[in-house]
Amino acid sequence: MSRVIVLFLLAFSTLFSQDVEEFPFIGVTVSFDSADILNTSNDVNTLNATNIGIRYGQQTVDWRSMITYSRSGDQKSFTAEVDKILLDELFGTSILRPYLGLALGIVKFDDQDLVDDTNYFYGLNAGLIIYATDNVDADISYHYYETFDDTEIANLQGATLSVHYFY
Repeated sequence: MSRVIVLFLLAFSTLFSQDVEEFPFIGVTVSFDSADILNTSNDVNTLNATNIGIRYGQQTVDWRSMITYSRSGDQKSFTAEVDKILLDELFGTSILRPYLGLALGIVKFDDQDLVDDTNYFYGLNAGLIIYATDNVDADISYHYYETFDDTEIANLQGATLSVHYFY
């Protein structure tokens, strides 16, 4: 599985290998996540968590890639994301910018009831970037992730609020 993550990161790092202007950023995130946990009798329990995280990324005019580490009391996750910024021509302004993205990551739950508390996931992101200043933006998004192994953790979903500083 680590090979898949490395290939994902290498493939999308080539997006920024052209001669385009790059804007690196760091940020903080707060996400409100729910995970569907399957127990032995095939009942679905929902585990809700509020995660706080740190993010690093690079952005061009059309693309954005980033890595995020987040955690709550009983959940830790590491995510690599690539987003395509959409509809710049439609809005006619660079203050509001919608995007769609792909994500790949790993999540670990500190739950003694789970036999396999670590799982890899992949999924989609959709959101809106709102530029507050030339160096600061806010990002409101929704994410839905499926796990590679649906034995106990079926899917993850939630909303995220992020603030990024471009340096």
